[in-house]
Amino acid sequence: MKRPTHILNFSVKKYIHKTWDGIYDFFSQYSENLVNVQTKTDPGLSDADILAIRDTNTAYGQINKAVVETEKLLAALRALRIQLLTQQNLDPIHVPVIQYLVDLLTAIEGKRGGLLWQEDRLTDRIFRSPRCTQEDFEMLGLIYKTNTSAPIDNLIGKLYAVFDGGKVPTHWTLPRGRHDARLSSSTNHGDWVILYEGSESHFIDERPIPAISEIRSYKLEIMEGGKPIGKPAIDKILVGQDISVEETKL
Repeated sequence: MKRPTHILNFSVKKYIHKTWDGIYDFFSQYSENLVNVQTKTDPGLSDADILAIRDTNTAYGQINKAVVETEKLLAALRALRIQLLTQQNLDPIHVPVIQYLVDLLTAIEGKRGGLLWQEDRLTDRIFRSPRCTQEDFEMLGLIYKTNTSAPIDNLIGKLYAVFDGGKVPTHWTLPRGRHDARLSSSTNHGDWVILYEGSESHFIDERPIPAISEIRSYKLEIMEGGKPIGKPAIDKILVGQDISVEETKL
């Protein structure tokens, strides 16, 4: 069966960016539907994919509970402060029990992050799978309508580059129906050097990390017939042994 070209009509991204609860709700449904027999077709996710999305989703739920417990603790401490000032006797003051909050925070330690990044990566994988049906898309909240007039000049992918302290893993997603890409890089706004060209959606830049930080720009181009089409997507980060991983985004 020939699969028609589609463009996004309802955007999961727009929904989950609007509300934190929306993110959690989507991934609760996502992790259940993708690994159970509710789906008509199997999108072919690996055990590692399933574990990552469930692990992150669990951590997010625990963080929500920790936020609630923290707010309860703050309210109790404010009441305790008033009691300390206004109590009409010398009875001992009992502080709130915080063991549950401590247990929550301990459980969150070491859990995977990146829910939005995972949504981009796994959704793109589903789009590429010929085994997924329109019914699967609709069940997952990925609703599409046919549009054969989308201008090629406006096509653009999404690019993510991350410095992890020793290398720079990059990942990208392309518009539906596009699978070939070229990844290039420039250092301190210099010339572009091609790092990768093909149908994969990730590349690890393992070039040596400099002692003094530098600006690395990464450019993603959609390829067709060996030539770039659409608009390039560019991500810039700081890379160096003299900075922390948290300081990389420009």
